[in-house]
Amino acid sequence: MSESKDSSVQAQTVRPTRWRRILLPVCLILVGGGVWAGIEIWNAERAFNRGRLLLRQDRDVEAERELEHYLRWHPHNPKAILLWAEAVIKGDSRTARDAAELAISGLKKIPDASPLGAEARMREGRLAFLILQQPGRAETLLLRSAELRHDLPDTHYLLWKLLDMTERYHYSEAHFWNIYELTPTGNKAERLREWYLSQFSPGSANADLDRHMGFLASGESASEATENLRLSQFLANEPESSMVVAAYARWLLHARERDQAADLLKNFPAFDTALGDPSFVSVLVDLMIDLGRLDEARLYFDRWPLPRDGFLYWHTAGRVFEIIERDDKSAVDAYDRALSVWPGPAEWSVMHRRAQCLSRLGDRLNAELGRQESKRIELLMDTDVHKKLRLVLVDLKSVDTLKQMVSFYTALHRSREAKCWQSELDRLISLPARSRLRPLAL
Repeated sequence: MSESKDSSVQAQTVRPTRWRRILLPVCLILVGGGVWAGIEIWNAERAFNRGRLLLRQDRDVEAERELEHYLRWHPHNPKAILLWAEAVIKGDSRTARDAAELAISGLKKIPDASPLGAEARMREGRLAFLILQQPGRAETLLLRSAELRHDLPDTHYLLWKLLDMTERYHYSEAHFWNIYELTPTGNKAERLREWYLSQFSPGSANADLDRHMGFLASGESASEATENLRLSQFLANEPESSMVVAAYARWLLHARERDQAADLLKNFPAFDTALGDPSFVSVLVDLMIDLGRLDEARLYFDRWPLPRDGFLYWHTAGRVFEIIERDDKSAVDAYDRALSVWPGPAEWSVMHRRAQCLSRLGDRLNAELGRQESKRIELLMDTDVHKKLRLVLVDLKSVDTLKQMVSFYTALHRSREAKCWQSELDRLISLPARSRLRPLAL
């Protein structure tokens, strides 16, 4: 009896001792783990600030490492992701393309719904455009950025330049005016100058970007070869993009390489899908008209996607009505619509075609007035006129420069640009004479 009691007591004594031996290490591990986690979290919080500071000091590789540490604990912090992506791009441990793809993969983690969603899409688009040289991919991202937030100047600037560099300058005006409204007063003259160059000297306007992207050597002037190289590279990077194919085909058409343009367009694998892209349809119709394949041109024009508006549509419609349908009245109406929007006011050749249509309709008076206007604009587009304007635009603190720009846009019937240049002129005149003096070169 007593032996059983002793064994029971002994068993009860052994069990707690055994559990203590098991629980003690577990508790120590848990406590140690908690302490370690606390230290790591504390270090991670400090890593964010260290990373930001290192980035300012251009110590990009160290900044990336610190921000990666922070993101292990806070993987969805959009500010940290933006800083990390910046460190990745600025660092020198990878090729530019590898860095861009890596940065984009991180930026994708910032959702559209985030307050920084528009910024993230803009940065993705910038990398896709300037480094990966994939304008189709970039345009999708930049348009999404603009939808999410309308007041990001970088988004509109990149879209403006992307459109100019893919043979679609007629779509860029809205983006320019968005940027202009967001530009500080002191910088508006420089922005207007850039818009003028974009309108009338696109090679000069895009030269800096072409150099940055490797299409133009330092000190080299822009030429048709530059544009060919750029569009060829875009096509090599995005052969599946109907917009890119259309842009290169448009350049080939300008260069009178019609057969090569036809091969490029007709052999595009996603041809039927591409007919939903107005830039693709436009160049296809123009090419078929130039080749005398009028039935095909009419067939493709009928496939023009909605909305059917803007300079590109109405200019193409005018050619279809005039050349294929022999319907001069409809052609005049279409040309009128084309001339009412940019770049219509500078398209003297469209004015001339309209005058010819009016002449065939028997409207001799308006036909003659149209020819006179066409000739006036043709003279205004003369190379010497724009050479002089580019020279005077070097000095934006000259009253004479600003007066010449007001006169030019007034003669072109572009009231909005004329008013903006007039505002710059009024502001310059209102400044004290000392503020208008240019610093002397030493």
